[in-house]
Amino acid sequence: MNIGAFIVDDEEDIRSLIRVIIDAADHGLFVAGEAADGEEALKQVDQVDPEVVVIDEKMPGMGGVETATLILKRRPGQRIILCSAFLDAELRERAEAAGIKVCVAKGEVGRIPDKVRELVGQQL
Repeated sequence: MNIGAFIVDDEEDIRSLIRVIIDAADHGLFVAGEAADGEEALKQVDQVDPEVVVIDEKMPGMGGVETATLILKRRPGQRIILCSAFLDAELRERAEAAGIKVCVAKGEVGRIPDKVRELVGQQL
């Protein structure tokens, strides 16, 4: 089974880093699409239909938790990983309340492929 990840981050270099990490992980993981902000993500996510959305919290306009809340209203059950450089207990609580199951600190982006697999329930 192929597992598509949709990356949402306002920083192009971070999107590129996550893309490289996912591509290098292989084993059926691939980048299904990318967006630079929450608005763009909302426009694309239904068309892309990813298994997992990897989303940054701090972005211009809508933050990751707000964007995730809107995605989950339209796509209940969508698997979402919140990735933030400012991951603390308060943000984790807000993310969990919004329906986000996994949070990853930006310093640990190398763990994203494993977290994607865990969310999808596959050990490849």
